[in-house]
Amino acid sequence: MPTEQRYVLGVAYQAGPDPTIKRGADGGRDFFSPEELEKAAWRFIQNPDVGLFHADGTEGAATVVESYIYRGPDWDLGDVVVKSGDWLVGAVLDEHAWALYKSGRVNGFSPQGTARRITPRSS
Repeated sequence: MPTEQRYVLGVAYQAGPDPTIKRGADGGRDFFSPEELEKAAWRFIQNPDVGLFHADGTEGAATVVESYIYRGPDWDLGDVVVKSGDWLVGAVLDEHAWALYKSGRVNGFSPQGTARRITPRSS
């Protein structure tokens, strides 16, 4: 029986505001401009640690094998639409993370870091 690749590809963060989100859990509505998201993606790849559930000590749950800003036309995958400027990450999961993914407990990427919150300019 062939070994599973344990590869996943997903949107790590979408560019610009998500019109379906009115307020986040903290009462804010945070998003990156496409330009700032590109900078964040480039910084991430210099030290691409991947853990689980933002928990300390889980680093190494995946090895990032792809990280890029999608520059094509909208890509409709049914339950998700990838848009130009979105940050995509492809990773190979370790055995534990793969089991969590297959069970549905892991179903996406959630970048962790810090940022300075500013009020967006009207366009």
